[in-house]
Amino acid sequence: MTMQQEIDDYIAQRTGEGLAAATLERDGDVLGRCLRFLKRRGCRRWADVTPADLDAILTDLAERGRKRATFIGMASNLRTFGGWLQEHGKVLLNPARDLPIPEDIIPELPKPPLEEAQVADILDRLPRRSVRDLRNRAILEVMYGCGLRRNEVVMLDMGHLDFARRTLAVVNGKGGKDRIMPLMSGALGALRDYLALRRTMLKGPDRGIVFLDHAGGRMNGRSIMKWIQYLSKKHPDKPRFHAHLFRHSIAVHLLRRGADIRHVQEFLGHARLDTTKVYLRMVPGHLKDDYDEAMPEIDVRI
Repeated sequence: MTMQQEIDDYIAQRTGEGLAAATLERDGDVLGRCLRFLKRRGCRRWADVTPADLDAILTDLAERGRKRATFIGMASNLRTFGGWLQEHGKVLLNPARDLPIPEDIIPELPKPPLEEAQVADILDRLPRRSVRDLRNRAILEVMYGCGLRRNEVVMLDMGHLDFARRTLAVVNGKGGKDRIMPLMSGALGALRDYLALRRTMLKGPDRGIVFLDHAGGRMNGRSIMKWIQYLSKKHPDKPRFHAHLFRHSIAVHLLRRGADIRHVQEFLGHARLDTTKVYLRMVPGHLKDDYDEAMPEIDVRI
């Protein structure tokens, strides 16, 4: 069995344990990058891999200026996978057992958000000539207006939309959490425009998937990622943007308008307030001071 096949077996087992598809996709990508690095160092079996080989991976990340979150994700994945290899008799000892994973991580400041006028301009300049154009516009409106992650967008089904109540349900989001989101006018109008023509994209039975791909099935997160990368290149007058930046942007925009930090936490579906409070570092002036006074337990680091 090849090293890649053993990664595939590991991911398959974790799939059976009910882990989120987005998490497993990310873990598979991380381990695939590790594997390519290890092969360049001459490793042909997992039993060949030494702690020094894994240290070299982290050193390479440091030399390329990668963020702390990348180090943590890489080390955590290698530790877990190494334990699986040992448990299944692929290696005698887990070579990643002693890889350091920092405990007291201060969340890094996200990339500066797009300004509200910039988001509005991107949305206004989207073409509306075809059903795919309308689908893409609806995706971006929902990602921004509802603060959805890519994989929360693609998992939307028709039963999750309630136009009478102007709400959208996120079912089994990150961490298995459900939440109900308000549908603001931009997302509501874009969804209605797309859904009026959605049936033209069907290639078989209607399974109730909201966002259909070219084959009439469910879109995937990678497709959205690539489309937004392409869209960013068409806007050289703006900072480079990616799918998750729209979620970052709406969080900051809500706080700038005076939204309560705990409401923004619920809106984004964050399990911990610490994850949300990092956005306060991007809100200037009196709003930060107001939060410091009203919620002194939140340590906002500048």
